[in-house]
Amino acid sequence: MRQLYGVLVLLILGGSPLFGQDSLDLAACIDYAWQHNPQIKQAGIQQRQAELNRKQASWAFYPTLNASFRHGLNLGRSIDFTSYQYVNQSTQSSQLSLNTNFPIYQGLRLRNQLKQSRLDVQATAQDLEQAKQTNALSVAQAYLQVLLAEENLQVLQAQKALTEEQLAQTLKQIKAGNLPDNSRLELEAQQARDEQAIVNAENTIELAYVNLKVLINMPVDEKIRLKVIELQLPEARELETLDELYLEAAANMPNMAANRLREESADLAIKVAEGALMPSLGGYVSLTSNYSSAAKERTTEQTTQTLFLDVNGTQVPVEFPTVRTIEGGTTPYFEQVGNNLYTNVGVSLSVPIFNGFQSRIAIERAKLNLELAKLNSSQAQNQLKADIQRALTDVKAARKSLEAAQKSLAATSASAANTRKRFELGIVNSFELSSVQNMLTSAASSVVQAKYDLLFKLKVLDFYRGIGLNTPPEN
Repeated sequence: MRQLYGVLVLLILGGSPLFGQDSLDLAACIDYAWQHNPQIKQAGIQQRQAELNRKQASWAFYPTLNASFRHGLNLGRSIDFTSYQYVNQSTQSSQLSLNTNFPIYQGLRLRNQLKQSRLDVQATAQDLEQAKQTNALSVAQAYLQVLLAEENLQVLQAQKALTEEQLAQTLKQIKAGNLPDNSRLELEAQQARDEQAIVNAENTIELAYVNLKVLINMPVDEKIRLKVIELQLPEARELETLDELYLEAAANMPNMAANRLREESADLAIKVAEGALMPSLGGYVSLTSNYSSAAKERTTEQTTQTLFLDVNGTQVPVEFPTVRTIEGGTTPYFEQVGNNLYTNVGVSLSVPIFNGFQSRIAIERAKLNLELAKLNSSQAQNQLKADIQRALTDVKAARKSLEAAQKSLAATSASAANTRKRFELGIVNSFELSSVQNMLTSAASSVVQAKYDLLFKLKVLDFYRGIGLNTPPEN
């Protein structure tokens, strides 16, 4: 009997091994959540989008190269671009071109856009890390809730074993005639209550597992158990001050780094907008050729014509060469393309004079975005400081709650042992014994609850310290 009391007390005050099979530890649960959680996937997509924007900003420094082809039917009087003469007939024409444009000076807009895109990539990377850490904290809480439910079941099972042992001994005493027959009634009722409590505890465990599976985006019908672990509370040490932990968190928290990066990005956005007020200088090269169905193949034929001139009564023959142009069919397509090829090289300068104040408005909008970024950063800092203050207060309160629960358990355990002795001597009845045992179970459950509450509150502090959530908590 005393061994059962000892098991119940040691189960709560010491580390509690938790049963499991084909089980997952906290790190595995967090890793699974990171691979399947929709919010983390969304943050990853946003990071890839930012990386694409960075690549686009980088390629903006390179020349563009485009080819074009145009073919049409000309009716009536039109210009034959192969001869630049007017023709008054229906013709078909084509134009082929290869063009390249390259920036020379764009008011430093391209350079600032590239810098801004790099900052945006870093900011979205910090957003992804923040999403992972926040998710890990939620997973850790759900994970500890499962452990809490399983350990609470062990407490109830120990209580049930204790009740069964007491009932067995009472039945022996009744059979021996030392106790009246009604002494067993309260213990039998207590046994039924213990069984009901165990059923409820098992249901709580299943619900805790469902909550964990939903959080890590695992199918709820997947059969899992948590790995057997030894949970030991670390030795209490003096906590950091609010300012100390805030400085540590401000340096470690990814969302704080993301806010700083977005402030820098917003500042560069102003410079990008200001670049639109500067002249733009670019260069271009084009290679063009034309085709027209009006272009005909032409050949020449030279003949000699003899005329006789009268020179002092004498007929003198004189030969005159005659050249005749013979027009044939349409000049072949690729022959025209080769013959009509020409190149155009130059520079273009664009000077903004008046554009409906679009550039000025863009600058003002960028300045407002910078103010918003600073306000968001300031708000996040204030919220972080408030959250840290709350976390420190919660840890202190959780410590005191656990200490009080442990003292209550120790006192209730001693009282229960004493009541048991008095019951065996016939001084108290089974109702009083059951009442004390229920108080013991309640005290034991309170210690379990307080222990896991403190463990999670310590995990929250580790979250702000930048310590991995799958490592033992610091106290």
